[in-house]
Amino acid sequence: MTYTTYQRVQRVVRGTQPSKALVDRIKTSYRLALQKAPTPEDSFLWSMIGGKQANIHEALMSEDDGRLMALLSNPQETDLYYGVDILAKGIIAMMNAGTWIEDRWKDADQLQSKLEDLVVFLGDRVLFNPEGGANYPHRTRPESDSLDHYIDIVQRHMGIDLQFPNPFAGEFGLVTSKGIATERVFQAIYQAILLRRHAASTCLEIGGGMGRTAYYARQMGIRYSIVDLPMTIVGQALFLSSTLGEDAIWMIGDSEPRGDRITLLPPSELHTVGAVDVVLNVDSLTEMGEKTAADYVRWISKNAGTFLSINHEANHFTVRQVVEALYPKSGRSRHLYWMRAGYVEEEFTFHADNSKEMLASVLQSTSWRITQPLRRLVTLLR
Repeated sequence: MTYTTYQRVQRVVRGTQPSKALVDRIKTSYRLALQKAPTPEDSFLWSMIGGKQANIHEALMSEDDGRLMALLSNPQETDLYYGVDILAKGIIAMMNAGTWIEDRWKDADQLQSKLEDLVVFLGDRVLFNPEGGANYPHRTRPESDSLDHYIDIVQRHMGIDLQFPNPFAGEFGLVTSKGIATERVFQAIYQAILLRRHAASTCLEIGGGMGRTAYYARQMGIRYSIVDLPMTIVGQALFLSSTLGEDAIWMIGDSEPRGDRITLLPPSELHTVGAVDVVLNVDSLTEMGEKTAADYVRWISKNAGTFLSINHEANHFTVRQVVEALYPKSGRSRHLYWMRAGYVEEEFTFHADNSKEMLASVLQSTSWRITQPLRRLVTLLR
């Protein structure tokens, strides 16, 4: 990798190029996904974003593989990731113009503060109290430790060799010994740790962004599936294959069996996922149409032990309103999201509302079929 310097942040200058085989898989999967799952009619926001991606769509539907290869090899020159990450032509233009976005994504101190927020969440740094106290006698924030110190803490909690991979030119973030770290990286790590705290071995993410959370969750031993729009799956396939290897992902149209690969599915294939420990949704359910959001909640109630939602409440409906309308007796907790102002982190469980469906799911499970005879034997012995 080659980097240019901007104070304590850098932009990646040279990235990796996808293989011809991967581009062929992406094109096949995209076309199949469009046949099965066009963009929902009630998703105004994503219909608008789709217009920014028309050139990529045309290349994916064309037989001109050279044009498609050129677009997928340099995401910074497209809006493939617009709406899911900062690596998009439109976002980069705003950063270069010096808008408010520059403060959030180009300021080294603000980026480091996100890493510090993550360490506070983990319990290895005390939370600053602006009202003072023994730790803050002059109401001043404590000095920051080194980046490597914070990274070591996060790495220890995750139990992995933590890396911040940079497969694409144009990515902009904080300089560390583990790679260039954007704000999205710290959010993805937080979310992956949150998933494991729920003892999850299987996770479905509805709306997976670039695939950063899946990247870290996979390294932490979580079996992962993503359901998303066809164009967003294109971006996820690029990122995850560049960071974990092309064999790490499975898309519709692939000839090999899914196995334990990260599965990237359009909404039409949701029924193939099966029961999971936890469903994660970040920054997307309230940007869908309300009918689409309600359909997802119904599926979650029947197929997941826990639903984790991290969403803002600035649109026409909230996640809580959708869940309470369908399942007024569902269990729920609610608090502010550590990693981004204006977002709410909520946990929902549906057992009280949906006991018949949950029981049916248990009765059909492999573990029940295996252990039921043993339970009968214990009853007879007693």
